[in-house]
Amino acid sequence: MNNPVTHIAFIMDGNGRWAKARRLPRIEGHRRGLNTAERTIDACLSLGVKYVTLYVFSTENWKRDKKEVDGLFDLAYRYIDRFEVFCRDKARVVVSGRRDRMPDRLLGKIVEIEQKTAHFDKICVNLLIDYGGQNDIADACAKVCASGVPTVENIRGQLYNAFIPDPDLIVRTGGQKRLSNFLLFQAAYAELQFSDTLWPDFSEEELRSIVADYAARIRNFGGLE
Repeated sequence: MNNPVTHIAFIMDGNGRWAKARRLPRIEGHRRGLNTAERTIDACLSLGVKYVTLYVFSTENWKRDKKEVDGLFDLAYRYIDRFEVFCRDKARVVVSGRRDRMPDRLLGKIVEIEQKTAHFDKICVNLLIDYGGQNDIADACAKVCASGVPTVENIRGQLYNAFIPDPDLIVRTGGQKRLSNFLLFQAAYAELQFSDTLWPDFSEEELRSIVADYAARIRNFGGLE
């Protein structure tokens, strides 16, 4: 049964270990990972994927060394500050997560790129920055409870960037087999794929293999075949 994939979400794990294996600073792994993210989005475009979610910075990442945190925010800024690329690809860029703790420089750039790309519709790139799945649900529940009855659909409508459909496929690189507070509500019926490849080494060939495997699966969403 052919299942076209509309939304792929990536947990981009393994940057630090990639750098350590090469005796490089951790930030070099993140820089290489940024290049991989760019290639992966291009590959998703060629596959006809409409939504791509990238786990850039989690709420738990604040526990890391300040130098690494600052470096991650700087890389996020540089990635977002590429309007000409997003314009070429007709890519809409949105950011999901808390906005009260990130640097003003980055926040300003996020607001700018979201406004500039709002009319693009070839692909939507959803960047999770200062994001936690538990916070996403808690914030949505707080909004719903303040004005109405907390049903599943009401909560869904208050999630960060609720217009984005739930992921069909979640890909985690780096060998770990867990969600790490990633899209907990939205992942209810997602297909999961865990790769031993460290994110900087993740390739278009591996992505195409994963998508081909996904297309062969039968998704019943709790029903019968």
